[in-house]
Amino acid sequence: DGKPLAVIEAKRTRAGAAEGREQARLYADALERDTGQRPVIFYTNGYEHWIWDDARSAPRRISGFLTKDQLALAIQRRTSVKPFSTVEIDRRIAERPYQLRAIRAVTDAIEAQRRRALLVMATGTGKTRTVISLVDVLQRANRVKRVLFLAHRRELIDQCAAKLRDLGI
Repeated sequence: DGKPLAVIEAKRTRAGAAEGREQARLYADALERDTGQRPVIFYTNGYEHWIWDDARSAPRRISGFLTKDQLALAIQRRTSVKPFSTVEIDRRIAERPYQLRAIRAVTDAIEAQRRRALLVMATGTGKTRTVISLVDVLQRANRVKRVLFLAHRRELIDQCAAKLRDLGI
């Protein structure tokens, strides 16, 4: 459609990649003004590559560039993402007040463009249900399509998969 998907600012290898950040933002501003679509921003020095979708998140270091389809999806997600405040937590999955607070704490961190959150919960407090409910909220807000669960025991993964199936997620 002739609209830009990305802008890349490349600096010399002896310069820091971050030196191109502001220049790349200015290019993105100009492209958005001319075409009506804000591109995803990349800046690099050949060794370090950074991506910055400043409409959605803070800059982060990456190991390579996105494909055309991935860039188009990133731009499309800007309009399909719902605010977490409009997505209700399914009380059939997580119902305890501290579980609901934990889910809201993570969604608040995501909306504040923080990429990391840590929940520490004691044995028997419903960690699996809390995480399943969080995934449900993330999916209904169009923030994620797929989620990877990692655990140190196969039984924990099987338990989580069984609960997901039982809940129809």
